[in-house]
Amino acid sequence: MGKANPKSTYFLPIFTLLVLIDLYVGSIGDDAMRHFTKPLILCSLMVYFAINGRQLGKPTYGLMLMALFFSWLGDAFLMYDGISSHYFVAGLLSFLLAHVVYTVLFFRKRNTPFSNTFWLVLGLLAFYGGFLFFQIQAGLGALKIPVIFYVAVILLMALAAFGRKGKVRQYSFNLVFWGALFFIASDSILAINKFLIDVPYSHLLIMGTYATAQYLITQGVLDQENP
Repeated sequence: MGKANPKSTYFLPIFTLLVLIDLYVGSIGDDAMRHFTKPLILCSLMVYFAINGRQLGKPTYGLMLMALFFSWLGDAFLMYDGISSHYFVAGLLSFLLAHVVYTVLFFRKRNTPFSNTFWLVLGLLAFYGGFLFFQIQAGLGALKIPVIFYVAVILLMALAAFGRKGKVRQYSFNLVFWGALFFIASDSILAINKFLIDVPYSHLLIMGTYATAQYLITQGVLDQENP
């Protein structure tokens, strides 16, 4: 799989602790405290990347920070989605922008021409996206078109992550691609829980997979230029 960047050894325990605190606060229903614990997860990643990512060059550095910022904004909006559907739409739009930026960032390191495996992954992602949408469409109402667009963009982001194979270090590729898959898992659980059925332990599953996704992508991008 490759060798881990030593820079991550001091940050990972801190990040894990922040995630565990947020998971606990969410599990006991302390909404007031979550306004503090949830934003800290992405804030910590932004600070970590801002300190350690300057060697990547301005385009990569700027795009990654932009993606993390839009993700942080999405987190903030979704904390209020129980008050009004407008907050959910704002959160959806924020994460949509984050995925667009991630897609641009990943395609900058694409390996062309695309392999047969790339097209196989494209087919599998498209099949999964269609299957997920078919399952939740009855509960979407007026959100049907925005959700279709969102699903397409996040799947394109995962495909762009796979397209880095052979162009970056294998360790970096593994982290980013698995991060993209964890992102899909997190958003899938969120969608099923909101539009189809109540998922047991949904908070733990959604935030656990989401935090894992963001960490893996951040660390993978940091490691893509390391020898």
